[in-house]
Amino acid sequence: MTIKLVAFDMDGTFLNDQNTYNHQRFGTILTKLRAKGIRVVSASGSQYQRLQDQFAEFQNQMDFVTQNGAVVYSQGQPLLIQAMPKEAVSKTLLAIQQQFAATDIAEHLVVGVKSAYVDQQISQAAYDLTYHYYNHLKRVPSLVTVTPERLQDQITSIGITFGDHVNFTDKVKTLQELLPNGLASQTAGFNTQLISEQSVNKARGLQQLQEKYQIANDEIMTFGDDENDLSMLTITPHGYAMTNAGPKIKAAAQNLAVSNNDEGVLNVMSELI
Repeated sequence: MTIKLVAFDMDGTFLNDQNTYNHQRFGTILTKLRAKGIRVVSASGSQYQRLQDQFAEFQNQMDFVTQNGAVVYSQGQPLLIQAMPKEAVSKTLLAIQQQFAATDIAEHLVVGVKSAYVDQQISQAAYDLTYHYYNHLKRVPSLVTVTPERLQDQITSIGITFGDHVNFTDKVKTLQELLPNGLASQTAGFNTQLISEQSVNKARGLQQLQEKYQIANDEIMTFGDDENDLSMLTITPHGYAMTNAGPKIKAAAQNLAVSNNDEGVLNVMSELI
């Protein structure tokens, strides 16, 4: 087995339930993998800025697939930015406002390259929940009326997290039915749907890095726990689902790693060295 690139999801996969990881162990493994010429990639639904903060001491040794593949950074420079059309953004935000009661939504935001954005009327509880995943966050007067021009940013995704009291499956069905042509949503765990261009997924984000470094699908190893990880788990025979993943994810991957709380990703990565 020749592995040239390792990519892992963050929440529920690499990070434990306390939203952290074993920095010392990861640093040791990362140094040894890079010495062997193996690239290491964080592939997340989160924004690039959050990943930079989480890997502050390691970011110069890593590449990043962010926002489910809409934004890819390599060696500190953007390799891919897949922005959403202005009209599609406006239609989606208006449809969400009209279709869902405010009490159904625990979190709602627009994500750009520079920052993530929430409505200034958002409750403190919802703001704190959003900040947990998007720590570069700005309030705007009205989320439903934002445009790339008003934000002076490229809009790459829209996130919506439904409250625990709703029927999540039904809400997702409704959401996907109202999306304009060319957009799609993916489940990112924690009752969250991330909306982006239909072509966006983590496998496509990884493909940008594979082309840059000349790495084949069977030369990559991937780890994930939720629906938005399926594309990268299934492009390689070395895809690992976490034992804390759902049945659908486990069935799709060819391998299993122990849970995120038991350092499953680091355990498998250590075998490469």
